[in-house]
Amino acid sequence: MDTDTLTRALPRATEARAVPRGRIAGLDALRALAVTLVVVYHLVPASLPGGYIGVDVFFVLSGFLITTILLREHARTGRVSLRRFWLHRARRLLPALAAVLVVGLASVAVAVSALQIRGELVEGSVWGDLLVGAGAQVAAAATFTSNWVTVALGQSYAAASAPHLFENLWSLAVEEQFYVLWPLAVMAALGLGIVARRASAGAAAVAAASALTMAALLPADGDATRVYMGTDTHAFGLMIGAALAFWWAADDARGAPQAHPARATTLGITGLLSLGALAAFLPWDSTWTYRGGLLLASLAAAAAIHMVVAVPAIGRALDTGPARWVAARSYGLYLWHWPVLVVLATAFDGGRVRDASLLTVALTLALTVGAATASYRWIETPVRRMGFRRAGRAMLGWLYPVAPDGAVRRRVRRRRVALVGGAGAGLLALACAAIAAAPARTGLEMQLDAGAAIAAGGDAPSGPALPTPDATPSDVPTPGTGASSPLAHGEPPLPARVPPPGALPARAPDGDQVTMVGDSVALGSAPALADAMPGIAVDAEVGRQFAAGVDVVERLARKGRLRPYVVVALGTNGAVPDEDMERLIRLAGDRRVVLVTPYGDRSWMPDSQRAVRRAAGAHDNVVVADWQRAVEEDPSVLGPDGIHPDVDGQETFVEVVETGLAEASEEPAGTDPDATTAGAGDPRPAVEGGYFTNGMTSGIR
Repeated sequence: MDTDTLTRALPRATEARAVPRGRIAGLDALRALAVTLVVVYHLVPASLPGGYIGVDVFFVLSGFLITTILLREHARTGRVSLRRFWLHRARRLLPALAAVLVVGLASVAVAVSALQIRGELVEGSVWGDLLVGAGAQVAAAATFTSNWVTVALGQSYAAASAPHLFENLWSLAVEEQFYVLWPLAVMAALGLGIVARRASAGAAAVAAASALTMAALLPADGDATRVYMGTDTHAFGLMIGAALAFWWAADDARGAPQAHPARATTLGITGLLSLGALAAFLPWDSTWTYRGGLLLASLAAAAAIHMVVAVPAIGRALDTGPARWVAARSYGLYLWHWPVLVVLATAFDGGRVRDASLLTVALTLALTVGAATASYRWIETPVRRMGFRRAGRAMLGWLYPVAPDGAVRRRVRRRRVALVGGAGAGLLALACAAIAAAPARTGLEMQLDAGAAIAAGGDAPSGPALPTPDATPSDVPTPGTGASSPLAHGEPPLPARVPPPGALPARAPDGDQVTMVGDSVALGSAPALADAMPGIAVDAEVGRQFAAGVDVVERLARKGRLRPYVVVALGTNGAVPDEDMERLIRLAGDRRVVLVTPYGDRSWMPDSQRAVRRAAGAHDNVVVADWQRAVEEDPSVLGPDGIHPDVDGQETFVEVVETGLAEASEEPAGTDPDATTAGAGDPRPAVEGGYFTNGMTSGIR
């Protein structure tokens, strides 16, 4: 039995007669607003930190429109044709999606081919990074599971830090899963005779459950990938839109107090103002974003939809010519803008998508509008209006033109077949080649793997037996005794003394006098640190929070493995609490502490940087290694994610650390080498200049 036969038996629900008829004025303006927010957020994120809520506006619109379409059909015909509904969705979505996948992969394949011709490695390059997981991304797009595949790929921190070529398809996957499942739920509600008001309440309850699940499952480390991209945790916008559609389907909807023009207008204007405020001020990495912020954005979008339905005159006023033009092409604009931005940022800005140059932004905007316009005219519209078969026949008719006398115009045919067939075959071949050439790891993954091997002491002999676990922080080796290290070659003695403060820096201490505790920034730089400071002990871990780093310092002190110079490079993954900073200084005791200023586009970063500088100002044995200043002076030292240094940037990171250590050692030039072992016999020249600040320098820009 086909779906049409199944749905034909559904009873006609009188509650559905009040579903708004015809085109609903004002929805095009909201659709244009949504795509504009998303595009601006991706192109110039600093100008609109919360522009990503445009996706939630899309979700609410989709939930409202899809439910309205289903209820209208049932009210008109007494049934819901799943076959017709799904076929219409496929016509609307698949042709443009296929074009984006093929063209996007082919573009990267051209750049990868250029690397191979020059004899350069693909793995570890910025172009190679774009292809990591490309096969999985294409398969996910074809099966409407891009969001779940992105979650799976995101389990690797380093893989998630590299921009995925088709990362924006996650939201399309959520909607496509909704298109598959929601019509079945609507059919069930209609078949059971559930009145529209109860169906609306049911949809609202599902929305509330989804929002609560997002809040409950948000992990403590702040990585919101799972809750943001999961269908179960981000379905509340779709269900709020569906609840609104059911509410308007009730017989008494237009007479309800909520539908009165004045009240609806007030709600709608409040909703639009709320969307503007959230787009301007809601940071994506805030806990509040996932524990109420996105839900508030969805409710604000629903209020705006409710306004244009209740007061059609407002909707007509909002639907200006430009708004309707953008809305008609919004699907193409959303599909194309992200892969175009990623490719151009890789070509011109070293892959730094979130810090794209003005040239990249301008070219991305121009190419996106051009590609979306072409897709709308020559791909989306023909298939949507004529269907796959008729559109295919129309294409064949264009490829094989017939003159008025019935003769086939062979010369024109050859040209058109060569143009379309050659271009299509070439793009498809390049796309397949890109998938075949996809590396297994990103460049950052390779760096972190190398750093993990160094931090694990793979190339160093094992150290002496550790002290008993019940040792106290005060049980540390006395001056002149041995200290173990994952990177130490042998058992170097601790310095007889640490020079008193007050002298100008001369040189950094030897690596075997230094313990570094850090996160992934330090971990990726571990090979460069080991080269520059042989014997340095690096304890670094991906995703490490500041408090966890202080716990490491405490453990090393308890085991007698904390060296005279302690470098702490934390704060990338979360805030730096004052109490944890004080605990760190207390555990360090008389040791010299070098705090590396963190850097990144995270909302907590300014507070973390200030906490580091405050600690240096409050304690004589603490200095700052100003990584923040080094990056601000030369952003090219960072890799594509805008957080971790690239291969060249690791040398800058090492210079920053060495300069901070030199300041911490405060060993005047010409001091008797026998007076201290810190830096004694070091054949390297003294470190001068570089990036360090004393406690009185703010360094905040």
